[in-house]
Amino acid sequence: MRVISGRLKGKRLMSPLNDKVRPTLDRIKETLFNIIQFDVQGCTFLDLFSGCGGVGIEAVSRGANEVIFCDWDRDSLKVLKTNLKNLGIDSFVYEGDFKQLLKKQPPEKFDFIYIDPPYAGDHAQTALEMIAEKKLLKKDGVAIVEKLTEDKREFSAPGLKMTQSRKMGNVTMVFYVREDNE
Repeated sequence: MRVISGRLKGKRLMSPLNDKVRPTLDRIKETLFNIIQFDVQGCTFLDLFSGCGGVGIEAVSRGANEVIFCDWDRDSLKVLKTNLKNLGIDSFVYEGDFKQLLKKQPPEKFDFIYIDPPYAGDHAQTALEMIAEKKLLKKDGVAIVEKLTEDKREFSAPGLKMTQSRKMGNVTMVFYVREDNE
């Protein structure tokens, strides 16, 4: 795993040595940031289920003003903190359940929220519902869910609408915006 572009381009990232964590592949990160590239500079970015931090670190490298990382897995957090330290990144890392972070309603809203939960379970649905309920996206903000392409569930939440989905092999990214953006 590596940083694809920006001031940290080419820097290698550590990943956990266990199979509990599934880091976002470089080609998926590249596709994501090709889509949002013109809006990353100066943005606020929440990396939910951040694992070793690849997506959030990519946002930092490309000029995000603030990135908050959130994960609960001890091994992932250890690797995430090592990656941040090795790259000289000073970001807030929330260690715990994503629901607790979203309930606290962070002090500011986000331009981007990347949601990459364990594929089994309803974490993506719960996260979208809480993001909509707490109004955690800025007016033109985007929530992005990473899921298995074979997972035919359509996640939704009142107040958010799906704008596009991108399929990349066995992974699909689904993009949501606030309904009041129109």
